[in-house]
Amino acid sequence: MDRLRARGHRITGARHAVIEALATVDGHPSAEQLSEQVRELHPTVHRATVYRTLETLATLGVVTQVHVGGSATTYHLAAEATGHDDHLHASCRVCGRIIDLPSDLLDPIKRRLADESDFQLDPPHIALSGTCRRCQ
Repeated sequence: MDRLRARGHRITGARHAVIEALATVDGHPSAEQLSEQVRELHPTVHRATVYRTLETLATLGVVTQVHVGGSATTYHLAAEATGHDDHLHASCRVCGRIIDLPSDLLDPIKRRLADESDFQLDPPHIALSGTCRRCQ
């Protein structure tokens, strides 16, 4: 929230509620799951407000959106907002579990894409698809 204030943005009730829910929920919740969590903590905050707030917080760099192929986008507090290192994601096609991966895992691929294709990969916003150890 200090980051928002430092950039001149207000800490609205909805923003506070969404950040609070993200800070307390385990894993990588979808917008719908976050909406339910917010409603438990703050019953007056409506679902549409949660969705709009997530988009705003993502644009401001406070929240990271992770696009998981074939399922809902998930969210977590951005590395800058938490002080933790950024990380990558893998999604199990069988059980849907999202696994955190080291942030440097794709560095060789990022460099090769940049060198050979003049393309900048943004890996924290996507999930690699595969099968987790439990489902193999």
